[in-house]
Amino acid sequence: MTRDRTEPSGLVADRLRADGGFDRVLDQPALVAAALDSLDDVFYVYDTDAKLVAWNRRLNDVFDRTDEELRGTPAEEFFVDADRERVQAAVAEVFDRGETSVEARVETAGPAVRFQLTGHRLVDDDGAVVGFSGIGRDVTVEHEQSVRLSLQNERLESFASVVSHDLRNPLQVAIGLVDLERDERDSDRLGRVAGALDRMDRIVSDVLTVARDGSDLEDPTSVSLAAVARDAWGTVDTGSATLDVRTQTSVEGDPDRLDRLFANLFRNSVEHGSTSSRPGADDAVEHGSSDGADGDGVTVSVVDTERGFAVEDDGVGIAPDERERVFDAGVSRTADGTGFGLDIVRTVAEAHGWTVTAAESETGGAAFEFDLGLLDPSADDD
Repeated sequence: MTRDRTEPSGLVADRLRADGGFDRVLDQPALVAAALDSLDDVFYVYDTDAKLVAWNRRLNDVFDRTDEELRGTPAEEFFVDADRERVQAAVAEVFDRGETSVEARVETAGPAVRFQLTGHRLVDDDGAVVGFSGIGRDVTVEHEQSVRLSLQNERLESFASVVSHDLRNPLQVAIGLVDLERDERDSDRLGRVAGALDRMDRIVSDVLTVARDGSDLEDPTSVSLAAVARDAWGTVDTGSATLDVRTQTSVEGDPDRLDRLFANLFRNSVEHGSTSSRPGADDAVEHGSSDGADGDGVTVSVVDTERGFAVEDDGVGIAPDERERVFDAGVSRTADGTGFGLDIVRTVAEAHGWTVTAAESETGGAAFEFDLGLLDPSADDD
């Protein structure tokens, strides 16, 4: 038997006055009843025996029970057997400490639902304990998402272990053997094999970075962008390219991950931004060019902006219709690229709470602009 939806609001108010005592402190208990009935969460009040004395309409809906069927129900009886002991412990805690929070599963008219339950001790005007009240929130979806994320992380860690040991070790052996063979008798074919193995090794490194770096930062520290940029430049084969650092920004972040961010951006500029390829720049960008692999004539700049900072170069740039796509995993603008470099850049930026977009630099080259969420100084104060 379900609750009569045509029940006058006055009867709801009577229920609350008789059982919950709202008229003791409020002049309009019917208004309180209507407000509580509008909640998506379950509201409940229990007496000192942990028996239900007041509730909102949501509780009727969850269990498909009438007021008479709900009134006086012990708190633990709403929950599955495996969780009842946990609920009883939470009830004891709310009377002992004044508040509690617990998650427990309930058998509803439909599928089982996981609720996050709160409890707050209630006292009368003389300070005597008269019961407790709380809110029950359906967290089934959030719990399932958490479980899926945990399983996904376990799979990623397992995948990273396989890539790191079962694939990378024999790959390193193959690279070493090819290098020894080329010392004795080099050939164009061996050179192509060495190049393919080197690309595989870089792909493995990038995949490991993606698999092992989480979306959150642990213990961020103050980092000077100028310092980390100069350090990263020293780890990249930049050839004849030059670095121009003009930033004074410091951020709270992970120095190691920021090092990878700058290294990937510098490598991108050096490999794709050859100024000697400027004629027909769109063709060089779309189809890739190895002419710029030595950083021929490219200047890479790290500069401050109103919203954060940017890494720019004076190379051939990125075609407008490619600027969003370059961040996708597996997309490379050269035949020997790994396709993960800029995806890692975006992942690191998002882990820091930033956004990154590709644009055109003042010199017509590529610009990667990072929005740190800073206030726009040009905005009106009002």
